[in-house]
Amino acid sequence: MDVTSEEAIQNAFAEAARTFGGVDVIVNNAGLATSSAFDETTLKEWQLNMDVLGTGYFLVAREAFSQMKAQGTGGSMVFIGSKNSVYAGKNVSAYSAVKAMEAHLARCIAAEGGDYGIRVNTVLPDAVLQGSAIWDSAWREERAAAYGIKPEELDNHYKKRTTLGVHIFPSDIAEAILFFASSKAEKTTGCMLTVDGGVPAAFTR
Repeated sequence: MDVTSEEAIQNAFAEAARTFGGVDVIVNNAGLATSSAFDETTLKEWQLNMDVLGTGYFLVAREAFSQMKAQGTGGSMVFIGSKNSVYAGKNVSAYSAVKAMEAHLARCIAAEGGDYGIRVNTVLPDAVLQGSAIWDSAWREERAAAYGIKPEELDNHYKKRTTLGVHIFPSDIAEAILFFASSKAEKTTGCMLTVDGGVPAAFTR
């Protein structure tokens, strides 16, 4: 669905309810990424990030909240944020700003959702290169340029900057989502969980 379309989102939730009897879990994961120096960031680029990553997350979560509230059985929302939700990335002001907004939006919804058993948590990944179309775009070249390295050196650069010296894979993020979505996290809400190998610059403080 188009997460910037209120009508498309409402139709998708209605179809899910008809097909499965309701909605218990949603994962806000629509994504894109752009990179440019702050003074070269166009309004079009800024608005694109805000539309998809900001308004999109808001619209999907609001519809989920309404449906979960009406069902009366609680539910779990998982937002996919980013290391940049808490880290001021160079040459990614639009992306970083809206990723920070996502994380705070999740906490705001969590504060209101408790009375209805609705939990809202955020996963903060970093540099998930495997299987992501983002890295097949100009993003790889742009990020490499920001670090002063060659594009083919980016994978190793990200690994070296982690405390644990590891690559982050989609399956790692999936495990975090599964935890938040499951009953194992039934007493956790308003939480941010990092899955980034330990990037000291992004440690919360």
